[in-house]
Amino acid sequence: MTESFGAYDFVIVGGGSAGCVLADRLSASGKHSLCIIEAGPSDRDPRIKIPFGLIGLMNNPRYDWRYRSAAHAHLDGKTVSVPRGKTLGGSGSINSMLYIRGRSSDYDQWAALGAHGWAWDDVLPLFKAQEQNLRGADALHGGDGPLHIQDPPSPHPLTEVFAEAGEQMQIPRNKDFNGPSQEGLGVYQTNMKNSRRWSAADAFLRTALTRKNVEVFTNTAAETIEVEGNCARAVIVNRSGAKGRIDVRGELILAAGAIDSPALLLRSGIGPGADLQKLGIETNIDLPGVGANLHDHPAVAVFHGNGPTGYGMALSALPQLIAAPFQYLFGRRGMFASNTVEAGGFAKTDATLAEPNVQFHFIPARLGHEDKMIVYGRGYYCDVCLLKPRSRGALKLASPDPTTPPTIDLNLLSDDRDYDELLEGLKLLRAIMAAPAFDAVRSPELAPGPSVQTDEQLRGYIQSRLGTAYHPVGTCKIGDLQSEDTVVDPRLRLKKAANIRVIDASVMPEVVAGNTNAPTMMIAEKGATEILASL
Repeated sequence: MTESFGAYDFVIVGGGSAGCVLADRLSASGKHSLCIIEAGPSDRDPRIKIPFGLIGLMNNPRYDWRYRSAAHAHLDGKTVSVPRGKTLGGSGSINSMLYIRGRSSDYDQWAALGAHGWAWDDVLPLFKAQEQNLRGADALHGGDGPLHIQDPPSPHPLTEVFAEAGEQMQIPRNKDFNGPSQEGLGVYQTNMKNSRRWSAADAFLRTALTRKNVEVFTNTAAETIEVEGNCARAVIVNRSGAKGRIDVRGELILAAGAIDSPALLLRSGIGPGADLQKLGIETNIDLPGVGANLHDHPAVAVFHGNGPTGYGMALSALPQLIAAPFQYLFGRRGMFASNTVEAGGFAKTDATLAEPNVQFHFIPARLGHEDKMIVYGRGYYCDVCLLKPRSRGALKLASPDPTTPPTIDLNLLSDDRDYDELLEGLKLLRAIMAAPAFDAVRSPELAPGPSVQTDEQLRGYIQSRLGTAYHPVGTCKIGDLQSEDTVVDPRLRLKKAANIRVIDASVMPEVVAGNTNAPTMMIAEKGATEILASL
């Protein structure tokens, strides 16, 4: 007999950014019991709290699912890394902490695509309600929310060089990427408090855990949903090796992200019936859109190294390395306070564009360009990603076995227009990095390298070095229920189901123009509002 781990009014699968917001908002009244099911461990590791500690989290099997994409046939079989957080706070506990909302046109486009009630005027109040920006409140920013947003405490001098280089390339300086205009280069604001990571687990879940009606199951993997008719009755879980069930008294909420939410639905017989039958899975709810519309920001990087400055492992950096722990311990400054992606911004590769089409992520540190993150020497790194990719892939099951990773077909750059735009973005990035502002601190370009100059050579470099900004979205698309590929309605209710919602980045019909963590928390805020309004 399957062991029972309890029954709850709300069962939330996923303790990431969305799940933490939901836990806080849905438990606040004390009237409803809820639990979070999180496959990973607690987030108490000091590396999660210390900003620079993220270099020890990415690709760490304890905290990162370490997924990889399927081979790209049109890119000579290349696969790319798809890191996803596996701990409380989710990917927000292993990311670079950038607080970027995207722009107003992103949300107006969602509404135009059928996500009624999700236009910019609808969602701005939700962003503001969550935000406590240390710069203060204004028309676009909140000042007393639980999510602390601050400027980097001691940005590396190279970040100023990067912004100055942009100005020399006629790209304006921008001090607020969530302000009236997104275009420009500068230093990113981050979700930190007192120079420590301030994830959704810190901002929302810690408060929820002070309430008696909230329980969190860590190291507990959701394997399938027990479906009866069109209702979710229970989630079958593996809790540290022990099989069991968590019963759903009210609503089941999937908040496991763009990879794991659709994978759980598919394993439970909710998805394209023909695909499920091929795997021997009985179809409970035939939904063709589950797993479709997968996309991410394609990205490619330029590496500079063996120079006079930047974080890195070198004899010349030894004083900085020795001082770093003391600077952080006693002043919350220095290298350990760096979120690594300190600067960047948004630009147009074509002056006739209405809005930026590429984003930069600048790290004032020497990173390896030959499959090693940390190498000897000092330097700096920057990547460019395409903000509005047209290419679409799909997530499918490789096996009904919940321990087998799904097939993640990102299908990057399958639309030639994406390839062309990313090529222009790479050219612009190289021009910025070659600007006179860098002359006094210049590190040689290691990759692509001086010999790579023609469009054909640069395309070859993109093909060999292509990655993403780690922003997968879209696999449980929100929209008009009359559309066949829609998975959830504007209230985030699963199509054809009675008591299941999906509330995470998977519902985005189109990826926002920027990082996805802040929009994911906003989605959860709106999702909680919709649920409470229905009670």
